[in-house]
Amino acid sequence: MTIKRIILVITLMTTLLLAFETQAQTSPNCISQVDLKDIASHFSQFSKYTGKEFCSDGSPDFQLLSSLMFMRSTAFDINMTKSPDDFFSGRFSQDWFGYFTGRITKIKMETSCPKGALAYVQSFMGFSDHVMHVCPIGLLPSFSTLDLSSTFMHEARHIDGFAHITCSKGPRTGIQGACDNVIADGGSYAVTVETYAQLAKYATALHPALKAYARASAAVYGQEAFETPISVQSKNELVLMTDGLQFLSLDPMTLTTQNLGNSPSAGKIVKRAAHMILIPEDKTLPGQYVFLKNQGNVSQSASDLITEYNAQSPSDKANLVDLHIGAQWTARIYKNSVRFVCDPTSSSAKDISLPAGMAAANLLYMNGYDRASFSTLLAMDNGDIYEMGCANRAGYVKVSNIKFDQKYKRIYKIDDKTFGLNFAGELFSIENGKSTLLNLPGRIIEIAPNQIYSFM
Repeated sequence: MTIKRIILVITLMTTLLLAFETQAQTSPNCISQVDLKDIASHFSQFSKYTGKEFCSDGSPDFQLLSSLMFMRSTAFDINMTKSPDDFFSGRFSQDWFGYFTGRITKIKMETSCPKGALAYVQSFMGFSDHVMHVCPIGLLPSFSTLDLSSTFMHEARHIDGFAHITCSKGPRTGIQGACDNVIADGGSYAVTVETYAQLAKYATALHPALKAYARASAAVYGQEAFETPISVQSKNELVLMTDGLQFLSLDPMTLTTQNLGNSPSAGKIVKRAAHMILIPEDKTLPGQYVFLKNQGNVSQSASDLITEYNAQSPSDKANLVDLHIGAQWTARIYKNSVRFVCDPTSSSAKDISLPAGMAAANLLYMNGYDRASFSTLLAMDNGDIYEMGCANRAGYVKVSNIKFDQKYKRIYKIDDKTFGLNFAGELFSIENGKSTLLNLPGRIIEIAPNQIYSFM
């Protein structure tokens, strides 16, 4: 007999945040005596901190306690109605901390875990020891208490007998334990979707940027972690960034625009599932998540790729042309090479040089940004189009037979409409390789797809 480990794998879409809300009267970034006493009554390992408030010291214990505090004290609207789609049923909405402590009786900090795992529980023949194992990545002082709290709820649900399956389709195809069958079963990924959706819709004191982050996270798990697709009431739009740093939404059917908010700087938008990452033109500025309606920002790294980017000098940053972040592969596009990571179970990278005399310009998503796709188009500075991607867990770059009637800075397909942005800041509709200019006010410097969710 073997022990079955139920592991929540955090893919490239999970990130770093720093925030917890507490209703206790205590100093900022501190946990009160009263709160510590209550937590220690459930988890005796924290008894050593009782008798006085415990303030942030960068320790794994404080990170763990902060996440438990987030579960205990985040306030929600009194009336939380069910979503008309599958985002929120309300079945896990009451007393997160009570739900967790009713299933987990001990928390063990591990020194090593499988790549990408935040936490796991163990079951044997359907029985569990009610111990949650927390992995080192989740105990970093910079990791999200919001994300970790959702993970804890996810793991607690496993104690009720819900296991994962290997995905047979979609962005996570072939990844063991990365899917549940259907959200209506109420398994651990249903808990993940619902906790994020509840934070996005009903949290009363959460920072607007964190709510926007939770909204995108609910969408990611909802659309990727189930064999049977969830029901979602949503609408697709194209986001435009103007040279005045204004975000506009463009309806792909009516071609009407609407003001959204402002960008903190000019730059390139990289999609990471439902999230957007801004890589500024000013290379002294860091790459970061960007939110469209002036929600502010979050103290986080948008991915390991952005952590790496932000640690570089401005001259080294300037060598990066674009990024692709798929569900199972990533690519860093530099001026003269592409660095592929094609194996989701490994961080091993491989560099492929681009043809001599050519420099990469931009990624073009002729078929739309698709997390499940293993290829996309790469435009060179001379206008030549190449196909790049991963096949059999190996990166490749090859000449494409696709041609356009002009050089494009960015191309995205939204629903059944294809839009292209040229280097003069003009937006076109593209059909059969031919471009038709759209009469929009101002100069556009970047475009990106976005999805609006009715419930959130």
